[in-house]
Amino acid sequence: MHAILIVMGVLCLSPMSGTPATAQSNASDVAFAEAVDAVKTKNYAHAVRLFADQAEANQHDAQYNLAVLLKAGKGAPQDFLKALTWAWAAHLGGIEAAEDLSDELLDLIPEKSVEAARDAVSKRLRARIDDGEKPAVMQLARFHAELREEADYEQAYIWYSIAAAIGLDGAFEARDDTRGDVDEEKIVELQVEAGTIFETLTFQ
Repeated sequence: MHAILIVMGVLCLSPMSGTPATAQSNASDVAFAEAVDAVKTKNYAHAVRLFADQAEANQHDAQYNLAVLLKAGKGAPQDFLKALTWAWAAHLGGIEAAEDLSDELLDLIPEKSVEAARDAVSKRLRARIDDGEKPAVMQLARFHAELREEADYEQAYIWYSIAAAIGLDGAFEARDDTRGDVDEEKIVELQVEAGTIFETLTFQ
């Protein structure tokens, strides 16, 4: 029951997103509502399938809901590692409740396995960046600053620098804050690396 309440909690966030109505967003809203209805009727397998499709399409509330169901083992066998991967993706995408869910999952998974989830999240973010998705740049920077076993502020600085260059909200402040955690001797080297990466990227 707790998992259902959490899933329903995300539904309350969805109408408040303020995104313009398009055929694509309308279809996504319909699928999300269908998935929530499936949870309400305890058709968890159908809910998992629907949320999984939306999670793969980087819909962060669906990623969170999928993580909840996978943690509970409803609609699919329990899979703490996959649940953590989606919970982290949702957390980086701005779903606040995903942070607590991630912490709960971390207590259930040995550290050697947690690294596999980190690797999956990192690779997914980089693939999104290579596909030209601007929001993934900020998320990758936060990943290096917040989700590594030990924060990698050098990589965070590089990606915050790229995020600032393309004008993402909060990137300038995050870049400058992170610079304080980086060895001054390496700043020029990191700026050159950021510029080199930036030249290879094309954003939508």
